Amino acid sequence: MKKNAVLVAAVCGVIFGVLGGWLFSLQALHAVSSPAKETAYERVMRTQTLRCGYVVWTPFLLKDPNNGQLSGLFYDYTEALAKALSLKVEWTEEMGWADFPAALNSGRIDAMCGGSWPNSTRAREIDFVRPILYQPTFAWVREGDKRFDNNLDAINDPAISVIFVEGSTQAVIAANDFPKAKHVALSEMTSLSDTLVSLADGKADVGLVSAEAGYQYTLNNPGKVRRIEAAMPLRVFGNGLAIAGGEERLRRMLNIATDELLSSGQIAKMIGKYGAVTDTWLRVAAPYEKKE
Repeated sequence: MKKNAVLVAAVCGVIFGVLGGWLFSLQALHAVSSPAKETAYERVMRTQTLRCGYVVWTPFLLKDPNNGQLSGLFYDYTEALAKALSLKVEWTEEMGWADFPAALNSGRIDAMCGGSWPNSTRAREIDFVRPILYQPTFAWVREGDKRFDNNLDAINDPAISVIFVEGSTQAVIAANDFPKAKHVALSEMTSLSDTLVSLADGKADVGLVSAEAGYQYTLNNPGKVRRIEAAMPLRVFGNGLAIAGGEERLRRMLNIATDELLSSGQIAKMIGKYGAVTDTWLRVAAPYEKKE
């Protein structure tokens, strides 16, 4: 009996050894036959092309409704960035604010080139290139409404409605700063200026948009809305390109090229071209400038 048991154990050992070796060989073969997924950086360098997604928003990325021609600050910047890197730009896809993180991480595009603001929600999924300017965001009301001047906490009330574009950074601000207020979310493909159109039409008490969007709207629609008086903006965000999470090599390359465009004064000329107002666009300070 003992000899039979020993024999069975020996046979089992041989069988398991053979199976183990076979499984190991299959895993090794699979590793060889399944190369690592190509990164966005590798794809860009292989094709010599940066595939860009974009959101249309004045004056950063404009689209002619007649011929589809793009223009704007971030169009000029991205084209100059690509030229500095000896790359071509392919303006691949127009999308909404809530769509572009998935487009980046799925590889549909290499960069969000229409400009975007980094926030904590987006940072969980994607990464950002160095900003080319900073922008403050404010709360807005209809002309004559002074209920919230120097008292933004009063907005955080179930009786107050706050309007913003779905998927935008303003949506994050509404959730964090005014969770008790009634939230009115416009479609993510809606222009940011439509927030103030809806506000002026009485569809909400408070609208959340950047200083730039507010300036553009009030320039063409005087006497409709006003910025709520407050000691500070709700937020100040950098505006730059976005890329997929984990694309460190691509981010470093785009950062270096952006620094070159900033230090050469090219970006300052682009900003001047689109008529920025002092308190709506804040320039990026050079690293060697004296800090107060």
